[in-house]
Amino acid sequence: MSSRQQSVLAYLVGAGIGGSILFAPYVGRPFVTAAFPHLRDFAYSFPFFLLPVPWGLWNLWYQRRGPRLRIGTWGAALGVLVVAGANLLLLARGQWFPVMLLAFLSVPAGYYLLWSFIVGPVNDFVGLSDDGARAPGSQGA
Repeated sequence: MSSRQQSVLAYLVGAGIGGSILFAPYVGRPFVTAAFPHLRDFAYSFPFFLLPVPWGLWNLWYQRRGPRLRIGTWGAALGVLVVAGANLLLLARGQWFPVMLLAFLSVPAGYYLLWSFIVGPVNDFVGLSDDGARAPGSQGA
């Protein structure tokens, strides 16, 4: 498989999985707003539909760079970036609230699990090499 094909496939795997998990924020919105009415503006204005784009790009970057991190750790790093972006977006809109800091614990943990048990195995299944699964402390480029 050529490098270009691997890049497209890596993007499609990440974006496809990211798009597939979009049901969670959209199905969960009515329950969250019923339990916490003050979150209504946040729940209905946050751009969850953009989630597949960073997932696809992040998986593409993982495959191209071959980082020394395991794929779960790589996914958790994306979770930190997504939460930081969400906090900055809410701050810029004047909708930020202190409980959003808890997302720095929960989202990266969830991303770690999703990338470890879904993205990594799907990458392996479609034939993308898992260069980042080297043991911690191993040598290499």
